[in-house]
Amino acid sequence: MSSAESPSRFRPWHGAVLIGLVMMGVAIYQVLPGGSDFERVSPDRQGVVEIDLAGLDPGAVRFFRFLNYGNQEVKFFVGRDSEGTVQAAFDANEICFKRKRGYRHDGEWMVCRVCDKAFRLAEVNDGGGGCKPVPLAHRLEGDRLVLQESEILRGWRYFR
Repeated sequence: MSSAESPSRFRPWHGAVLIGLVMMGVAIYQVLPGGSDFERVSPDRQGVVEIDLAGLDPGAVRFFRFLNYGNQEVKFFVGRDSEGTVQAAFDANEICFKRKRGYRHDGEWMVCRVCDKAFRLAEVNDGGGGCKPVPLAHRLEGDRLVLQESEILRGWRYFR
């Protein structure tokens, strides 16, 4: 058997295949739920974040990535339950937050990506605890959701 036929030799095309597989894995990660589906928001000079909810229909949920000037990142979601009530919570809970996987939206439910427990979207504002989403204090001004930077940063510990 000549050295050109040796199966244990690393060939240049092996490297190309390996790089292609890694790039495909990164691309797949980006399209999976939770990969890149967060809208970025930042506070204004007064420390306020305003989100337009005009297009948020009942049963819909949007995910956000808050990033302030101190580079503190907090992820949260905002949804409108079937009754039309706006629900807002951190994309984390008291038990599974260390895994940093958050929730996925499934109809009327928010499902923990770690333990697969489901919680009604309509009950998000009622309070967290355990594996339930941790509510995010907010107020509504017409079709705008108003969040204070200080309230958002209360959840920073879940994302450090």
